[in-house]
Amino acid sequence: MPLSVLEANKYDPLGNEYVYSCFRNRTNPYFILSDQFHNIRRDRIFGNVSAKYDLLKWLYVQGRVGQDYWSRDEDYNNFPTGQASLVAAPAGFVNGQYTQESRRFRELNTDFLFGTNNKMGDIGLNLTFGGNHMYRRSDLNSMQVTDFVVRGLYTVQNGRGKDPFYDLRERSVNSLYGSAEVNYKQYLYLSGTLRNDWFSTLSEENRSILYPSVALSYVFSQSFKSLPSWLNFGKLRAAYTEVGSDTDVPEYANLLFYGVNANLSNGSPVGGSIGGTVPNANLRPMRTKEIEFGVETKLFDYRVGVEVSVFQKRTVDQIVNAQVSDASGFINTRINSGESQNKGIEMTLNLVPVRKKNFQWDFTFAAAYIETRVNSLLTDKEGERITVGTHVFNGELRQIVGLPMGQIAGFGYRRDANGAQVFDGNGIPLRTPDLVNFGSALPNWVGGITNSFNIYGVTLSVLVDFKLGNMMLSGTNFNAYRHGLHKNTLDGREGGIVGDGVDVNGNKNVAVAQVQPYWSVVRSQALIEPVIYKGGYWKLRQITAGYDLTKYVPEKWPVKGLRLNLFANNVLMLKKWVDNIDPETFGYSSDNLIGMESPGLPSTRSIGVNLNIKF
Repeated sequence: MPLSVLEANKYDPLGNEYVYSCFRNRTNPYFILSDQFHNIRRDRIFGNVSAKYDLLKWLYVQGRVGQDYWSRDEDYNNFPTGQASLVAAPAGFVNGQYTQESRRFRELNTDFLFGTNNKMGDIGLNLTFGGNHMYRRSDLNSMQVTDFVVRGLYTVQNGRGKDPFYDLRERSVNSLYGSAEVNYKQYLYLSGTLRNDWFSTLSEENRSILYPSVALSYVFSQSFKSLPSWLNFGKLRAAYTEVGSDTDVPEYANLLFYGVNANLSNGSPVGGSIGGTVPNANLRPMRTKEIEFGVETKLFDYRVGVEVSVFQKRTVDQIVNAQVSDASGFINTRINSGESQNKGIEMTLNLVPVRKKNFQWDFTFAAAYIETRVNSLLTDKEGERITVGTHVFNGELRQIVGLPMGQIAGFGYRRDANGAQVFDGNGIPLRTPDLVNFGSALPNWVGGITNSFNIYGVTLSVLVDFKLGNMMLSGTNFNAYRHGLHKNTLDGREGGIVGDGVDVNGNKNVAVAQVQPYWSVVRSQALIEPVIYKGGYWKLRQITAGYDLTKYVPEKWPVKGLRLNLFANNVLMLKKWVDNIDPETFGYSSDNLIGMESPGLPSTRSIGVNLNIKF
């Protein structure tokens, strides 16, 4: 439908939203632009104070206190009066919804650190010991109002139904940590760290976690008196690290809360549990263990640089949401999900193909190849699975033992033993008896290529990046298929469509299907195979150009530096495999829904000018 038609027909004769679709939640964007508002007022103050004192020549102590505080007040009419998706208000009122919110957030960090830096002959020694207390609090006061006396007046007093809400969240982490580094003649380094965190979000029995790290590096280019002329720098390194986290655990997640129902039963109040998640007081902090080996070299007068590292990372006790039986009265619970593994290789190549007095070309290629695997969940039995997220329409995200992490699952096209698609007696595609896996939503390859030029002081940089090897479920194309808006649904508009395959008896399909039910199987049968795509891309991510104007600034001026830059971001999609959308534009942001694209705002291209002045 042309946008001009939507703009000209945003209102019906009563001043309400004009209904243009059989789906009343398909809002006319011009109605929203005209009738919806969203006011935000935000203040923020942050900073820190630090003090350092030398107790001895070789020993110092440091203390710091830092705070980040912000307040955010907003009011908005979620659903303007007359929006087509709203039900009618009671007599004497007009429908609509209005919300007032007041948020407060504070994070306070207090830490201390003792440190020493000594050199004894050819041996250097650095030691530190410290601690940190992190406290975070957020408050939300909200009032949601529905149905109004005076049309167009969005205030709390003008509303009929008022739903107040208050939310308080607090968490803290106490930490003690130390580090030691020893070097010999500044070419052989051995370092180690030890840290213990105590997380307030977990039970007292499980909130403490201790994790170490150790690293060894050898700068072999500095350990020899003479080197080949082509070798400028060389280093070997090896490291083992452990980290812990509670970031996937909300505040008070180990407690069950109750509320009182607004209605009475036989004159008495009725209470019940709140929320759909079963508390788990036995959650442990997630722990990640990683081992890495690498080499770094710079060659031929620093015109060639090569850096390669291989790694293996194991994550144990990962905290995820797992579905539970509906008979329990809950939807899911949080569990420590066993063990997952990432392994791969990271590489960087730097080249200076041309280096002249007034012209230089720098080339950088950086990439990583990563393989993931779920090693165990509750057990290490191959095929054991949990569902960690569901799409708003159809399909889900699974973790399956023995397969790469983040498997997208849903119903596919039914096929016979020979791979032919199966249709029913009306020529409509049939779905598989059970959900099937379509692959991992996590990419195998990520990286970028940068070309930078300096021509008589004018700099130009071009970045192309890529992501490859991942699958995605597109909710945008799901809607396009079921509403006949996808180009593939043009097939069969005249005279119906005969699918290529067999009927349920194995004979060649000759049934002529009506075009609408043929393509709307994505909804009627929850069949997602048509909207499963490769989620990779190649993008011209950024172009920048600049020139240093400092030499043109008079010496008497207080300006010490002047530089002008032009930039363009998200410039061009070079290659993608998903129809109609940018594969980076996801309506969801949660890791538990990676690969589950939902209709959202399209990506934007930004072009601008930056002037940097130094005094």
